[in-house]
Amino acid sequence: MTDWMKMIEKEPKLLFVLALISAAMLLDLLTGLIAAKLTKQISSKIGINGILRKIASILLLLFFLPVSSLIPLQAGSLLLYAFYLSFLLMELHSILENYEKMGLKTEIFQRFLQQIFKQEKDE
Repeated sequence: MTDWMKMIEKEPKLLFVLALISAAMLLDLLTGLIAAKLTKQISSKIGINGILRKIASILLLLFFLPVSSLIPLQAGSLLLYAFYLSFLLMELHSILENYEKMGLKTEIFQRFLQQIFKQEKDE
């Protein structure tokens, strides 16, 4: 069994975070479609571009699973967690932007995400 598969067995939360990212991507795609329809800005070119970016993102996230096993002393899995969680936060931010386009209030959630991003920049 390869090293990265052993790492996944030791760190099953990585796959859970990856599943959360995938769910957030689907929600982002759905809310983006609804927002575009409500604002009458629906475009197949923009939609296909978004779908292709989501597919490329998932492939990139999967690519880093075996790559992270090359980094010694569990640092690879820690870096992968950080990368995955930051990616999840970006997806949540995109979902909130779609909600704003739909006319829903998101100030509370926006402030929460701003605090998280502010803490990441400070560290």
